[in-house]
Amino acid sequence: MSDDNNLSEDFSIEDILEVKRRARVRQLEAVYAADQESLERAAESIKAVLRGNAPIPRPQRFSSLDKKG
Repeated sequence: MSDDNNLSEDFSIEDILEVKRRARVRQLEAVYAADQESLERAAESIKAVLRGNAPIPRPQRFSSLDKKG
């Protein structure tokens, strides 16, 4: 399987699990690479969602975070 974004009915369970594993690894790498301020902002957003406070801020792309600092 060469393209994670290519949807096909021919995927096996193993293929699907591999795509999910790769996505999880990328998410963990992004968290480990993030600076403390970004992690704190994300934590505050998650806490607000769990408390039910509105409005929820729009998510930011990692590339936009680089331009601020």
